[in-house]
Amino acid sequence: MFLLILPAAGALAAIGLFCFRPPVLIVTDAAFASLYGPARITAKRIETSAALLRRVQPVMVDDTAGPDMVAFAVEKAGGSPYCVLFPYRYNEGAGRYAEKFPQTPVFIVGGGQNARVKGTVLVGTDIMTDLYRAGLCAGIIARNSGRDVLFFQGEALPEEQREAFQEGLRERGFEKKPKYLSANQDYSDNENIACVVMNGQAAPFLDRNLETPVILFSWLDPELTAASVKVIFDDSPWALAARIVRMIPGRNGIDRIDSTEETLPVAEVVPSDILFPGRRVLDTNILRDLKKAAHKSSIKNKGRISLSMKLLSSLK
Repeated sequence: MFLLILPAAGALAAIGLFCFRPPVLIVTDAAFASLYGPARITAKRIETSAALLRRVQPVMVDDTAGPDMVAFAVEKAGGSPYCVLFPYRYNEGAGRYAEKFPQTPVFIVGGGQNARVKGTVLVGTDIMTDLYRAGLCAGIIARNSGRDVLFFQGEALPEEQREAFQEGLRERGFEKKPKYLSANQDYSDNENIACVVMNGQAAPFLDRNLETPVILFSWLDPELTAASVKVIFDDSPWALAARIVRMIPGRNGIDRIDSTEETLPVAEVVPSDILFPGRRVLDTNILRDLKKAAHKSSIKNKGRISLSMKLLSSLK
């Protein structure tokens, strides 16, 4: 009897710890929820809560809400949250909230330098790692086809980002130089395309209903994408939440981030989640290789101490 009580007591203690620990709040709105998928948000909420051993709660705000209303909604949602994640479009609301609650870590997810706000930490996507992994995936799909790999919007990529993409291609034995195109550029040689890399701005290509495999950078619910989309890179706040929260250096002896400095770092260190929509890659060998590629990091980043931890630890 005593042996049965011990596991039960442990389970109750774990549940109590989970319920009473300060929650993580993620600001979202109806427009994002319709794009991302309500069921997907629920699944990510459960997954992230389990990974962090603390509740993760969405804070729904109106798409047109001003900074004060956004900050007020977060304040009412949780009296003393562990941290709050704001999409970059609500960066001003994040600043208002951080000003009122300076001891709560506030992250702005996405955006560039213009999204920076005093009292917050701006977390961007690890673009170099994403492009390297996209190159790996494209190389796996293209194999030894001898056909072209297209990269829509690739003409705007700086040389070092193109090199990261091509590094991934070469690692998978694809030596042919990819074609970098603008988002709306027409490419009619459909028979000669092995794989396409694109984001949502190049959606007209998907309207052709071609069978060419596509690697898509998007937050869109995979259920709403074309069957040709084999790989999705997701850098939404919900996809990155667990890794962002783990960046808080409390476990290194710092209880909170005092992010009140005027000049704040940009931590472009969090790579996207990579999704493989169900049953779209039928070749099990290719699917296995794609999943392995999803867990790789850029050669340029190997052996480097986490920049995010350095930056956050410096905000003391």
